[in-house]
Amino acid sequence: MPSPLFSKWLSPGTPSGTGIDYFVEKNGGQQVGLDLLKPLMADHFVGESTVLKLGGYEKACEVLKNSLPTNKRTQSGDFGELLATEYVNSQTEFTVPIKKLKWKSDRQMPMHGNDVLGLNYTSNPRKILKCECKSRNQFGESAVTEASNGLNGFDGRPNPSTLAFITKRLYEENRDDEGKMWSELQTKDPLPAKNLTHMVFALGGNDPTPSLAKCPKAKVLGIQRKHAAVKLSAYADFMKAVYTVDGK
Repeated sequence: MPSPLFSKWLSPGTPSGTGIDYFVEKNGGQQVGLDLLKPLMADHFVGESTVLKLGGYEKACEVLKNSLPTNKRTQSGDFGELLATEYVNSQTEFTVPIKKLKWKSDRQMPMHGNDVLGLNYTSNPRKILKCECKSRNQFGESAVTEASNGLNGFDGRPNPSTLAFITKRLYEENRDDEGKMWSELQTKDPLPAKNLTHMVFALGGNDPTPSLAKCPKAKVLGIQRKHAAVKLSAYADFMKAVYTVDGK
């Protein structure tokens, strides 16, 4: 489903290199982005249903504050993952089944496993997306190298632990039909390479696309690689503002 993030806040930019989906902020769009992202932050880190059970946003405020990371590195990484999830769900054929940041056991630590996994629920055989997210104030080639290495792990396939994590969460939420699909990805023969897509999602205070253009191909022949990037005009200020709850 299209997201207003990619129409009201962001607009297409001109990338350095082909095959890169690049977005920049619209003029004066920072406040628009923050207004759109505030409820998404609550949903990704706490969960909409939990917020409602707590009595609404104001009563859930302290739970939200205690769920959000306060160190800059984790803030950057988590926000990149949130934005990548919204991008995949809005702009691609794949669906990310859960917002996994709300299951973090320690808000200051990044989650282990693949950053984002998405599934095309209508294709037969299944098609799956494996995405690595990198977020930097000054985005460079080292971030792309890290992402590429992460994508090549497990012979280019999803991390089995992440597949199991998603499956368990889906069954816990009584989404059994989806849970079965994700379970089958672990019990049947591995998907052929042609049904796997890699993505590097880049978030930067500068233009990440020159670095993304140098990203190597997947080690496993047949796995397609795609790239997406967002440039924030005031990266540090935006990151601080998006993690501020009630002006504090």
